[in-house]
Amino acid sequence: MLRNWFLTCILSAFCEEQNQPNKLAYAADRANVPDAIAKVKSGDFALVHVEMIAEAGAVEAIPILKEQFLRSQDPFVKAKIASALVRLGDKDDIYRDFLVKQATPALESDAPDFMNFDPQAKTGAGPSPEFIAWAKAHNVPPNGPDGTAAEDAMYWFPGKVMLLGSTGDRRAIPLLRQALLSPNHMIEIAAANGLAEIQDEDSIPLIIEACKKAPAAVAGLIAESLIYFDDTEAKSAVDTYVPKDRAKILREARAQGKKLPYSH
Repeated sequence: MLRNWFLTCILSAFCEEQNQPNKLAYAADRANVPDAIAKVKSGDFALVHVEMIAEAGAVEAIPILKEQFLRSQDPFVKAKIASALVRLGDKDDIYRDFLVKQATPALESDAPDFMNFDPQAKTGAGPSPEFIAWAKAHNVPPNGPDGTAAEDAMYWFPGKVMLLGSTGDRRAIPLLRQALLSPNHMIEIAAANGLAEIQDEDSIPLIIEACKKAPAAVAGLIAESLIYFDDTEAKSAVDTYVPKDRAKILREARAQGKKLPYSH
């Protein structure tokens, strides 16, 4: 249930095309990369097209992506393009700096989880008692008409941390480690996956420590990132926190060359 919620909030909010079977098939076919480049060039594109370009390593699209970065007025579209440019190896710091700027409010936020992870609670839909108390202390509605505080906690903040981590840029490591200390477990999950994407083995003990401190419902999601490390301690933690069937699926996916499910 929690895994489905996380994927819905993060992936559907930021990569809405991923939930549509026809677009999944489109994105999976490398033969469609030229079409994706053409769509981005035209300005009439979706996030899936940017992702396809980055995943394919299509460096010839860098000038086109840069042009659309300048044109876009949507902060998330700009962040997605910036993430793609860093992944493609562009050395202009403007794109990394933009991602850091976008992620910084998430790193500095003291807001707890909107979701209720108390196993005794009647519903996990939220707002959680902790979030209600935080909202009251900050004089903001926990789930007001504009939904700003709730949306930030549920997916905007985790999503921006996810985009920073998905670049594979090692300069993001200190920020992702900071995110592992967030009171918002969704941010922790995004940070753990980013550190795995970067393959920062020195962060393995920090990810395991986050698992130890997290509610049982969350620890397994944080620990899923450890499947992507070739490390004895990481493997042991996976066996401890990730359900056996789920761990088997992810290990088989990794063996087939598939990436983290939350990375992009």
